[in-house]
Order: sequence, then C-alpha cells, then structure tokens
Amino acid sequence: MFHFQIFVPFSSLQIIGMAVLLSLACPLSANPAKGSSSEEERKSVTDKANGKATENAQAIENIAVTARRPYYHETLTKIFPLYQYVQQNLTEPTTVNDVLVQSPVVSLNGQGGQIQNISIRGFSRWRIQTLINGVPIISDRRAGSSTGFLPPRFISNISVIPGAASTYLGSGAMGGAVNISLSEPNGHQFQAGLLNNAATQEIAYSGHNINTDWKLSYRHASNAEDANNNVLYDQFEQTALFVRHQFEKTPITEAWSLYSQNSNVGKSSSDFPEDRVTTYPQNTHWLGKVSANLGAITSNVWWHQSQLDTDTLRPEQRLNESRSRAFDYGGDMGSKVRLANWNINWQAQIQGRNGVRIDERELAFNSQAAPNQYNYSEETYSVGPLDASEFALAGVFDASRTVGAFSLAVGARFDWQRQSTTDQNAGDRSIANSNMSGFAGGSYSITPHWRASIYVSSAFRNPSLTERFYSGETPRGTVIGDAELNTEKSLNVQGVVSYANKTVTASAEAFHQSIKQYIERIATNDNLLQYVNLNRAQIDGISYSAKWAPDTSLLSLKLSGALLQGEDSTGSPISDIPPNNHRLDIVYDLGRVRAFSSLLYRASKISAADGERSLRSTLSLDVGVSWEVNENVTAKVSANNLTNQLFYVSADDRAAFARGRNLNFYLSVLL
Repeated sequence: MFHFQIFVPFSSLQIIGMAVLLSLACPLSANPAKGSSSEEERKSVTDKANGKATENAQAIENIAVTARRPYYHETLTKIFPLYQYVQQNLTEPTTVNDVLVQSPVVSLNGQGGQIQNISIRGFSRWRIQTLINGVPIISDRRAGSSTGFLPPRFISNISVIPGAASTYLGSGAMGGAVNISLSEPNGHQFQAGLLNNAATQEIAYSGHNINTDWKLSYRHASNAEDANNNVLYDQFEQTALFVRHQFEKTPITEAWSLYSQNSNVGKSSSDFPEDRVTTYPQNTHWLGKVSANLGAITSNVWWHQSQLDTDTLRPEQRLNESRSRAFDYGGDMGSKVRLANWNINWQAQIQGRNGVRIDERELAFNSQAAPNQYNYSEETYSVGPLDASEFALAGVFDASRTVGAFSLAVGARFDWQRQSTTDQNAGDRSIANSNMSGFAGGSYSITPHWRASIYVSSAFRNPSLTERFYSGETPRGTVIGDAELNTEKSLNVQGVVSYANKTVTASAEAFHQSIKQYIERIATNDNLLQYVNLNRAQIDGISYSAKWAPDTSLLSLKLSGALLQGEDSTGSPISDIPPNNHRLDIVYDLGRVRAFSSLLYRASKISAADGERSLRSTLSLDVGVSWEVNENVTAKVSANNLTNQLFYVSADDRAAFARGRNLNFYLSVLL
C-alpha cells in the first residue's frame, strides 16, 4: 500500500516553511528561463551525414540539458577536463549507476541490488560525495549514499569530479564527487520500459505548463537471475514524483522538490537465501532546493529527509530490524568578482543534520509457533544505538586567470563542524573539528591541439556519525564505533595530457593520493567489527579516454579505461580498489536509426583486502538499436550481458553474481 511517513523535526519545518512562503509570495512568470547547452552536449545532436536529429527527437531521448553548472565548474575546467555522461547510447539503465560506470574511474562497489554503491578512483563509502542538482545525498550506511531511489528517466546528465574535491564540497568529497542533473522536458512525454530478466516494468510521464515542469515514475521488478539461472534477490518497487517551478522578475529563481518511495527492496548478496536475507521494506526520500538571485549574490537553501528500514533475517535463528532516519539541510550564498585580471568566486556555506537516529530490535526464532503464526515474534532486545546531530560552517574562495596559453587556478576552504550525540548510558557528548583544504592547478596549451595540466589538492574527511557514535547490529555483524577517531587527511596530485581536433578527442591522467589516519572497519574477533585509524594508505593509478567521431562518418568509437592500486602503510591492499578495466563504445548513426554497443573488459583481481574476494577476468557485451519512428515516437531494443557471462558485481566477499542476459524494450511518445 502506498503511504507517506512524515517525521520532520520542528527546526527543519521552519527552514522548509520559509522557503515555501518565499515561493508563494512571488508572482508566476510568463516565460521559463532557459540556458544554453555546452559544446559537448550540442555534439550529441549535431547533424549526421545521413540526416539530422530533430528537436523533438532530443525530447524523446530525454537528454535535454539546461546549462545550470555549479559555480566551481568554470574554474576547474580551466585546469583539467571535466566529463559528463548521458544515456543516449546506453542499453536501458536500471539504476543511475548504469550511467555512471561509463566513466573509466567509476566502478560498482559493495553488494548488488537497487541501492548498490560506486567508487571513484578506488574511493567509496563516505569518501565520495553524491549530489542531485547540487543537493548532497548523505547516508548513515557504511556502504555510503546510493542514488537507487532516483529513476534513470529523471536525469539528463551526470558530471564526475575525480580526485580530492573537499575545497568545494567539504568532508564527504575526499575522493571525488558526482553531480546528477535532472532533465527539463520540451513537451509532454510518455515512456514505458520492460526488462525480461526480473520482469521489470516501468511507466513514466513528464510534462510542463509555462514555467512549471513535472515528472512521475512507477517501477516494479521481481528477482532477476544470474547466468546460471540462480535467483538474485534484487526485487524492488518504486514510485517517484518531481516538480519544479522557475520564476521571473523575482529574487527567487527556481524551486523544486523530489519525493521517492521504495519498498520491498532486496539486497543482492551471496548470503541469499540460506545464510542471510536482507530486505529494505521502506527506503523513502524527500529532497528539494530553492535558489535565489539577490543582485550580485546567488543563494540556495536545500533539504533532504530520508528513512531506511532494514530487516536482516538469519533463517531459523533471528530477525534483526533497523529503522534509520535523518533530516539534512543546508544553504549557501556567494558571488563572483573580478580583481586585477583575476576571476574570484567566494561562497559561505552552512550544513546540518538533525534527528539522525537508528532504532533496532531483535526477534528470536520460535520453533514452537503454529503453522499459521509468525515464527519471529519473541523480542530479544530493543535499543536506540544512534541519536546524533551535526552542524557545519564553511567559507570557500577560488581565483583563476588566463595569460596567453597558460591558465592558473587556486582555492581554499575553511571548515568548522560540531557532532553531538545523546547516549542513555554515557550522556550527551559533542566533538568539534576544524579543517582547512586547498588546491592549486595550472594548464598550458602546448599547441592548438595539445594541452597539459597539473593539479595539487588537499582534502579531509571527518568521521561520520556512524563511525563515531554507532554501536549495534548490521547485516555483517556487531559493529562498535569510536568517538576518538581522528580526521582523515589526504594529498592528491594529478597530471593530465589532452588532445583535441575535429575528429579525435583524447586525454590521459596519472594520479596519486595519499591518506593519513585512514579509517577502516576491522574484525576484532568473530562477528565483532570496530572502526579504527590506520597509519597511512595511498592510491595510485592512470586513466584514459579517446573518442573518434568524424563529422563525415556514421561511425564513432570511444575507448576508455583505468588501472589502479592501493595499499596501507604495511603494504597490504586496502578495500574497494577495483580491478583494472577497459571499455569500447561503438555507435553507428544513420539518423533515424542508431545502433550502439559496449564491450566491457574487467581484469582479474588477485590481491584482495579484508572483506573481499579475488576475481577472475571477464568480458561482457551490451548492444542496442534505437529507432526514431517519427518525430513523436522512438523505440529502443537492447540487451545487457548479451553473451550471458557469469561474474561477481564487485570484489566484496558477499557480492552476488551479476544479472545474466537481459533483454530491454523501451518506447517513448511525445504527446
């Protein structure tokens, strides 16, 4: 049954109420304010040799992009390339992760299912930041935040910032960040999709009226199967709604809100079904943002309310129930000025977390229960292992300039944070952290086609509320937090060489990141896990990307890949370092008909860290064909894992196998 659960704290209601009242006080405008597309985005709809993609076709593909880039985008692109990824030449994505893994430095991490996580250059969990239209998604799960609650139909493109990004985004961006941009429809559009493996069904509708646009999506999936026809526990049901309004002639420029309710979400794990069955009965998110332009100053207020329920069943032993909830909020204000040929940005930021609470109880197996009675009814214990809050203030500035063929950029962040907890046994406790991070980079245009750059940045990560204050039961066992954990500090160095002409664009990156006080969760004895600071860890690697797309050719090719290694101060491998990977994307565009394929190679992984397994190499193939039937109708047929390969989704020692061959059918109608 579809229902809403509201649990907003009073202080949070004040923040939201102010934003809503400001929005209601502003008159509606007559025309939406639209931005211009970037050069890379325009290339996706440029004329081909055998025809031209129409504007309606762009809308049908749902990849329309409005150029609302974060303020730091202009500065960073002066010193190294930033990449954006769209869905146009992909088989039908089941999650946002399917779009993200087009990046050579992004890999799947942890166990499978709808809320699976990613890593960027070997950084994962709380070390990478995920944003939706600039709103950070924060999770109290050790696995980190997941965007599985966001329907892929809602997105237009995803920007990836590899490397330390703490200067702009704070503690959670030590290893990089991704920003998901939500699309803006050009008309009323109906979309339907069907996947045969897991019997996934999807219906979506988007539309607009003057300055207001909206999206609705309903998705339902049964359990899929791997290549050996074994059942994978990755079922889910999802309902999502997004509404946005753009203003004119008022200080408020835009307000939007997204609600997503996910139920009966299965965690795809190798423990299923004999040893452990983990289900997320409810995974609910409500987030939004209000943006304003006060003369030369821009400002944003955002919020994110979340609730995650977890049931971990150990058959004929016990059932552990966990209820996690939090309300995150924040705001910023900033401006840009020009001083002595320098472009300067400054921003003041505020961010907080209220009502971060986890409640747990355990039910014992009752072997004497009657056949029609619930077998797990005897409560063993009921506790609240986490009741905490967080508040942070930060000031950020950057400066950049270009002199001839040389571009230079520098930036710094000053950050203060307070974390507090209420413990029934130990009483109240607060811990304050002050940190500073910065970056400096430069790029030089060697020739009109060649460019070289270097980027040095520092980063920090304060321990999460879970790492500091949580002690309780998880699907992996009993976990003990440590309030005395030290803040992680890191130094990132990367060099980039890039080339571009009318036919070829290519880049190669080499990077090194060293981390002090690296926080890891280790096993102290059977079924007992504790967070500790390691002395040091480092990650090194290279990545590359090359695209061949002549204007006179119907064929385009893209080759990309990454090679990484990571170890601690003893030389032992650290967790979450993905195997080396390479990817070949091929597109053949006939105008109304476009064929595409992706050949994915993942190398073997021999040196596994604690909690991981070794992996053998694998080669998989995705293929698809898109047909623009007319200006209003587009159909797509595609297949994932066409050769039905059997491989684990990640090196996690409890990861399940990937889905076997999956046929996808998609239809879009512009009404």
